[in-house]
Amino acid sequence: MQVMLTSCIKIYKLFTNIMNNNKSKFSRELFVPIINYVKNQEFDKALEQLENISDQNPDIINRYRGTIYLNKKDWKNSLKNYQKISDENRSFEILNNIGVSLYKLGRFSEASTQFKMSIDKNSSFLPAYENLSITYKLMGNYELSIKYILNSLKLNPKNNKLKNQLIDIFNYHDSKIFNNSIINLNNQIKNLNLKKQKNKLIENSSIKKILNNSEEILKTSDVNFNYSETQIFRKNKSNLNCKRHLSIFAKHNIIPRFCFDCYKVQLTLVSVLDLIKIYFYFNDLDLKNNNIRKCVVELRKGVSGNYKGYIFTNSIEEAKNVSDIIYNDLRTDEINLKKIEVKHGCTEYYENYNLFKNVEKNITDKLYKNEWAKIEDEFDKEYFTIENIQERKFNNTINKFNLSDFLIIKNWLLYARALDDNSYKEIFSHEIKIDRLSKIEKDKINLRKIDK
Repeated sequence: MQVMLTSCIKIYKLFTNIMNNNKSKFSRELFVPIINYVKNQEFDKALEQLENISDQNPDIINRYRGTIYLNKKDWKNSLKNYQKISDENRSFEILNNIGVSLYKLGRFSEASTQFKMSIDKNSSFLPAYENLSITYKLMGNYELSIKYILNSLKLNPKNNKLKNQLIDIFNYHDSKIFNNSIINLNNQIKNLNLKKQKNKLIENSSIKKILNNSEEILKTSDVNFNYSETQIFRKNKSNLNCKRHLSIFAKHNIIPRFCFDCYKVQLTLVSVLDLIKIYFYFNDLDLKNNNIRKCVVELRKGVSGNYKGYIFTNSIEEAKNVSDIIYNDLRTDEINLKKIEVKHGCTEYYENYNLFKNVEKNITDKLYKNEWAKIEDEFDKEYFTIENIQERKFNNTINKFNLSDFLIIKNWLLYARALDDNSYKEIFSHEIKIDRLSKIEKDKINLRKIDK
């Protein structure tokens, strides 16, 4: 979400103009401390100082208050003050910021209206385009999201945030309307999909053909990508809301109640070649509940295993059933599978709550304390958790190889190259340049070499 915060310099100029106006009674001595407080991010002191300034020009005061509250992430008060500004004095930045506040409060439809008004006032204002495309995407209005992404890419073709938004939409939606180089690339790569496999695992020769042909397609394009994702999801209409749960754990060191009924079947794999085989296997895997699944390269410090596949379930019985299906499907020499495990999610909880590892017994009553429910409730009120899912659509992904998947697989190949995992050479003939990695990424991967 792009917030066009009004800079201190711009605010200073606005106030200076008012102070130079003969009708103004603003005091420069009272105003300068506000600027200094904002520069030092002492927002509460800035708000206190604002109370000492005459409300002779309430639009300016409310604009400044709204901006300070936006910096404080106090969305309700930010919206309250911005909405007091008269219509004629609502600039495109203010309209965008009103939209941001509404978005953060889960009022997506209202937010989209403000972002469109911002664009109407300034058709080259990129933050509003980005915000509008994100909002439409979360509401499931994919064609409208694509429309505004493409309009903004005409203004700034190198905007990676917008390109990546478009690429992610390919996981949920096939655009039949728009003609664009990135959409055309996705369509070409999507056409490389194989028919449903007779065997459970795709052959190396087929993988090699798909990946090398995809790379050739990319080389014919003049589009540059900076797509850093490393996880490929296959989703249904459920909302696991993992970000919320992990945020509660990080802030309060408690395990949310939802997580006690969340189980995962974890596949730990030997090589990147095995991971890619599992990715294609997951695409074709037909489960009764169309369970959420993902394939990842492991980047977390202190977590063993470099290549993993996960399938999420709502009960231990379902997890064991899924585990049996996978075990029967993969009982072959065609894949190097270290182990299949049924586990509680998420691994992050294990260090502080060792008992949470136990999946055979009902441990909820032993771990989950009565006061934790109140902490969760207060967290949800503070961060508008319930409101933020009321207008959001959770849709099934299209379980087919696409541009997004190929770019992520290329990141996996880069990861494998850095780990000296040479299995990638069996399926990819093109050069992989290790210098694409940042120092931070290299340091993370070097820590993982011990887990080869």
